Amino acid sequence: MIVQRLGSAMRGVTARTVVPREYIGALLLASSAVAFATSASAQSASTADSSATLGEIVVTAQKRVSTVQDTPISITAVSGADIQDRGITDVSTLAAATPGVSLKSNGPGQTEIEMRGMTSSGGNSATVGFYLDDIPMTAPAGAQNGKVVIDPTLYDLNRIEVLRGPQGTLYGSGSMGGTVKLITNQPNLTESQGSVESILSGTDGGGFNHNTNFMVNIPIVNDHLALRIVGSEAYTSGWIDRIVANPFPLPTNGGATRGDVQAAPIESRRTGSNAEHLYGVRATVLWKPTDELTITPSIFYQRVTQEGPSAFDSNPGTEAHYQPFNVAEPYSDKITVYSLTANYKFDSFDITSITAQWNRTSIQSQDGSENFNNPISGVEINAPGTIGFYLPGGTGPVQGTETDPSKQFSQEIRAASTGDGRLTWVGGVFYSHFKSTFNLYTAVQDPSVYVDLGTFGPATTHAIWNLTNPTTLSQYAVFGESTYAITEGLKATVGLRWYSYDYAFYDYFTGWGSPQGGATPSQDSITQSQNGVNPKFSLSYEFNKDLMVYATAAKGFRPGGGNQPLPTGGPLWAPGGVPLSVSPFKYSGGIWPKSYNPDTLWSYELGEKARFFDRRLTANASVYYEKWNNVQLLELPNDYLLTDNGGTAKIYGGEIEIRAALGGGFQLGVSGGYTHASLKAGIHYTIQPYDKLPDVPTHTADINLTYSHALTDKYQFTARVENTYVASRLDLTFPPGFGTGELTSLPSYDLTNIRAGIHSDSGWGAALFANNLFNKQAYLENMTQLTLTNASFNRVITNQPLTIGVDLTYTF
Repeated sequence: MIVQRLGSAMRGVTARTVVPREYIGALLLASSAVAFATSASAQSASTADSSATLGEIVVTAQKRVSTVQDTPISITAVSGADIQDRGITDVSTLAAATPGVSLKSNGPGQTEIEMRGMTSSGGNSATVGFYLDDIPMTAPAGAQNGKVVIDPTLYDLNRIEVLRGPQGTLYGSGSMGGTVKLITNQPNLTESQGSVESILSGTDGGGFNHNTNFMVNIPIVNDHLALRIVGSEAYTSGWIDRIVANPFPLPTNGGATRGDVQAAPIESRRTGSNAEHLYGVRATVLWKPTDELTITPSIFYQRVTQEGPSAFDSNPGTEAHYQPFNVAEPYSDKITVYSLTANYKFDSFDITSITAQWNRTSIQSQDGSENFNNPISGVEINAPGTIGFYLPGGTGPVQGTETDPSKQFSQEIRAASTGDGRLTWVGGVFYSHFKSTFNLYTAVQDPSVYVDLGTFGPATTHAIWNLTNPTTLSQYAVFGESTYAITEGLKATVGLRWYSYDYAFYDYFTGWGSPQGGATPSQDSITQSQNGVNPKFSLSYEFNKDLMVYATAAKGFRPGGGNQPLPTGGPLWAPGGVPLSVSPFKYSGGIWPKSYNPDTLWSYELGEKARFFDRRLTANASVYYEKWNNVQLLELPNDYLLTDNGGTAKIYGGEIEIRAALGGGFQLGVSGGYTHASLKAGIHYTIQPYDKLPDVPTHTADINLTYSHALTDKYQFTARVENTYVASRLDLTFPPGFGTGELTSLPSYDLTNIRAGIHSDSGWGAALFANNLFNKQAYLENMTQLTLTNASFNRVITNQPLTIGVDLTYTF
């Protein structure tokens, strides 16, 4: 009740304020910073923590142990302790606060990460690599929700590293735009350890949430064998209502204007229809039979279920989805990851072998009843009013289900030099084999009221689309780079990656909405193979231990793939007898492209890393320019998916990250990114504006202020306030009715979190927090729909409302 009243009050305040909502959090933080700085300066110079310097995070981004400040690449690293202190529980929250990173998300396990404007809306392969330890997790995807990554629990992580720019010369699995790497804590061979955490909270408009985590570390044979187990269970209450209205109001204006669903009688209401449940466990064994050899088998299992998407109808804009029929929209994502890592230390280099296998199955269902029952869709036999939409004898409910089972085996063997000689190097070989069997099935109860695309008479099968796409992708690579110290301060790096891939795609498409209608399956098979070389060049100069500059040029690459077949005839696809494939897409002979080619990128970067004031201030900045050739672009002709290579994109921008120890226990962090992306599309691209890439915010920013103070010798008080800002961006959506796709603008947003707690040296801690303090509703993404979209509204993925709770921890 307190949460609901506070949320209601805050909604009222933000609705009436004169100051734009996106600046409220920034103003609060700015005023807080001034007040805190004033308070700190007034304290005695003898305050014990006033001279505290900033800690540094150890990273292995270059396959050697270093720190962020000593690594001459654009990298953001967040330690496991910082993840815990900030209360971050998912990758998408961290990504939104990282400069140069953008994302699309349909919910848990459905996040697509992008960097520096490298949108991956087109094609099957992601532009950003994603690793769990040394296991590559990013694979091709046929699913309509994109090249999504798993959303593992972040409990008991050692750190997260975010590397910007092409990384193929350092990592087995190539990445064109950057790499995100989650590094877990490894078993401790000498100490028994354990920890538990319980997060209890309430969400405005939702209900009670709980999240329980534990870790136990057991040395089985001292100095030689240990086991570490991490487990998580979490429940997030939903805040979206799924409302069935009966009778459902008919659309007006030919289907372009939605009926007044708020005024319609409610037949049923499912509150909290986007509730989510997560179970996960990770077990790792560390065996060290000799001082030189370590063997680490590991298994990770996680299952996420959600009753429905975290999406509301933009019309009327309340946090609800209105339906003419009671159609549930469940989602599930299950993954199991097995790995075996072996490392042997020689006198001057290490050899590491990583063998991994993961199996993943994602299933989601969506409601399409209102969309197909809209007269603008033009798929019904009978004109509006003849039978009556939504009524008995009408078109009835429509539901689409997407099933995406996939698996990947990978093997990497690499060697890396050790020591501090003038020449350091890393090199290896990599192989992966990916396989999936994507299926999309959408059905209706009464097919006779719909048009069969093959006969243009009444449909005779319940299936609108029954689409099956078995896909395999085998990748091979030899990679490496070496760094030579020309002088004590000047270092040169040269890297090279040779790659080869074999791709096979088979398409089997039936249903009355398939290219040839319900009576004749559409079948096609596509194979593709290619190899090439991606180089990297870098120079860095260290003026002293606190100032370094660097310049890098690197090439990235992404495989091509195959398209589903599209219709060419009939009133929808050949209006006036002219095939849509010829006009406006300008494909000769009325033939849609069956496949698309790889795309490549050259990235150029200048950066600096600096420390000031006895390492109380760090300032890291970089600027970049990218030329992206043969860009894989997605179009949506008549709500079907089509990828083609669409010309050239030019992207430039920069990132900056500043951390400052203000004294008196205060630390300030400020970061931001700017991206300008322009597109010169080919003649086949029809989505306006023609010169813009989707899903690229022009700028992002994050500002945070932390405070730490020893209350006694035993108790430590900490507090944090953080605001994250994301500018407006264009989102690619299905067109209203039938068309070729459109870019719609999503408004900017900023979210503020606060947190304060006490930690004891006996191991326990307690923190109070309020996430989304001002209870803002962010438009994260227009939901990717498995069925037709609607002309009168979009379904918009949104964030969790104001959530207040307590985080209890105990370490032993």
